[in-house]
Amino acid sequence: MTDWKLAPVRAVALFTLAACNPSGAPSSTSEAEAPAELVLNCEAFRYASADALAASYGADNLVEQTLPGAEGESYTATVLYPDDPARRLEIVWQDEARTRPANISVSGENSAWAGPNALSLGQSLTDVEAANGQAFKLWGFGWDYGGWVSEWNGGSFALADGCMVRVRFAAGAEGAGAQGDAEFDSNSDVIRRALPVVTSFALVYTGD
Repeated sequence: MTDWKLAPVRAVALFTLAACNPSGAPSSTSEAEAPAELVLNCEAFRYASADALAASYGADNLVEQTLPGAEGESYTATVLYPDDPARRLEIVWQDEARTRPANISVSGENSAWAGPNALSLGQSLTDVEAANGQAFKLWGFGWDYGGWVSEWNGGSFALADGCMVRVRFAAGAEGAGAQGDAEFDSNSDVIRRALPVVTSFALVYTGD
């Protein structure tokens, strides 16, 4: 298992503090609660421990919550800005000490977070194809795993250096096809007619 060095932890703390205060000047707690830019990318959050997040964003802005999962299950996450839909971020950890993120997710209707390649909630499927660099596969709509991308086909959002982007779509057209437990190509006619939009995205970290 890889040792988690202090320097990278400091690096993510400095990154997130810089996002809160682009000038680089010392920030008060009130200033840290209003970051000018919220960017979620693999490198910046690779070493994001609970302690580093608390130091950057304020301990009062972090809470533990039990959240609903697929198929009636639930899971525990550390939630950043739990009462602010624009800045809410959910972190599930690989370890009980909360030093290694397993996945960091963004959802809701009004999130200000941007992901890799300017990924954001509400984007169209064709926008995500362009950001990925090619078409991909996703599960049909209308079930617990509906709308999740299942394969990036080697595009820019695919697994690289232990980090992968996950994206979920919802059908924007009433009565759209592409339903159920089956994979569809993002550039297929049935998917195009569904007018999918991004409703959630996440970073997923694998291994050590």
